[in-house]
Amino acid sequence: MRCGVVRIDMEHAEFVDACKNGTRKIYVNRSKALQAVTEGILPKRYQYAHIFWSWVWGLSIVGFIIGAFFTMGISLLGLLFVSPMLSKCIKKSAFDFVIEHAAENPEFYTFAIANGIITIE
Repeated sequence: MRCGVVRIDMEHAEFVDACKNGTRKIYVNRSKALQAVTEGILPKRYQYAHIFWSWVWGLSIVGFIIGAFFTMGISLLGLLFVSPMLSKCIKKSAFDFVIEHAAENPEFYTFAIANGIITIE
């Protein structure tokens, strides 16, 4: 998260407009976003998606290690490139889930601003 000017007085409608038009810089604290997804602060649909892709990531590591016994080169490439890419995508999806839910739900938007999950510049 980069430091910015926190505007708690920004209305929800203005936030939704800023999300659609890109008129403001919106920063999300990645660790707090992951925490919001895993602790059940966001709706179940986001939790289920996060759990599913976390399992895909974990099983891909196991699969690439097992595959190394059969095709060493392809499995090592997968382990070195695909697994880290999945990890980054999972973290980015938590970021996107927070922004999406904040745009849908004014109460969560207020909660996210107050708890430092979202910072608006």
